[in-house]
Amino acid sequence: MRVLAINAGSATLKFGVFESARTLPLIESAIDHPAVDAATFEEIERHLHRAGVTTIDGIGHRVAHGGPLLSNAVLVDEEVEREIGKASALAPHHNPAALAGIRLTLERWPGVRHVAVFDTAFHDDMPEYAHSYAVPPSWRAAGVRRYGFHGLSHQGVLAAVSTELKRPPSELRIVSCHIGSGASVCAIDRGRSIDTSMGMTALEGLVMGTRCGDLDPGVPGFVARALGLTLAQIEAALYSDSGLKGLSGESSDLRIVEKRAGEGVAAAQLALQVHAYRVRKYIGAYAAAMGGCDAVAFTGGAGENSAALRRRIVDGLEFIGLELDEERNRAYSPNTEVAQLQSSRSAVAVLVVQAREQLAIARETFRALNDQASGLV
Repeated sequence: MRVLAINAGSATLKFGVFESARTLPLIESAIDHPAVDAATFEEIERHLHRAGVTTIDGIGHRVAHGGPLLSNAVLVDEEVEREIGKASALAPHHNPAALAGIRLTLERWPGVRHVAVFDTAFHDDMPEYAHSYAVPPSWRAAGVRRYGFHGLSHQGVLAAVSTELKRPPSELRIVSCHIGSGASVCAIDRGRSIDTSMGMTALEGLVMGTRCGDLDPGVPGFVARALGLTLAQIEAALYSDSGLKGLSGESSDLRIVEKRAGEGVAAAQLALQVHAYRVRKYIGAYAAAMGGCDAVAFTGGAGENSAALRRRIVDGLEFIGLELDEERNRAYSPNTEVAQLQSSRSAVAVLVVQAREQLAIARETFRALNDQASGLV
């Protein structure tokens, strides 16, 4: 059986073809800043043909938000499409693109089984006190709660850290930091997500490339009155003109912001300070929530590629027993699947984990297809 895993992120569309849930991909590639249209999938098909992949048995789609009803990976049908569409209000920059991708691939590969894999699923059993907002009951009844995202990535971090440290998940308290264009931190307490920085939408939590992260809920009302902005304009600004871009005044790309900060640009320097400070606050908070911390792990494009970012974040975390080995940190190669970066004196492991979201999508897709074949769905 061959599965095509499609991972449409906020900055790239990644894909891979797998023959089982435990093997390396036959092909894996990415398209930067794609429009989710027919041309994108024509390009994917050209990649497959060049690699000699002529048959596909199943396609797994990463969907950011499953809403209140969808969590486990599920075969796509009209009802599933409707629910993904309804959840677009909670993930307006992600679900519409995922749904467009599903529909385009259904047209291109009509005889293939399609599976939706949800980024919210790993956080589905967060404690009620962690996922509840202090809002009126009617709001909560309408679905206002914290859902969390990057679940596929955080779940992969759990598996990689457990294997690398040779300790079962049931013994580990991990703070997983997925830092890319989108970013979130997850408290994984003995194998379970008990809290995560993103909430009902992908705006809450960390400072991201163009997203604001944590914000006083009174701000939208204030800028509406003071600047005459509409709700749509405010929402667009919080998603697309904030974060590193808003702080630096020029770019959402961490590499460019780091370069400009090195050149002495004050706005870029502030952007890096705020960015790292927000992550560090969450690490400390989640260590407290779990009653300690055994490992801090970095993944995602920036988390894997920027040694300076990792250093900025962990500076000041000595109080939880964490000490980084700077030589290991600088020497890490992003091509390495997992590596330990802590010093020999550190009581907390510091790891970098190569993001393998396509593999996670493929695994969930194989499971859903096998369940169907076994009559379990």
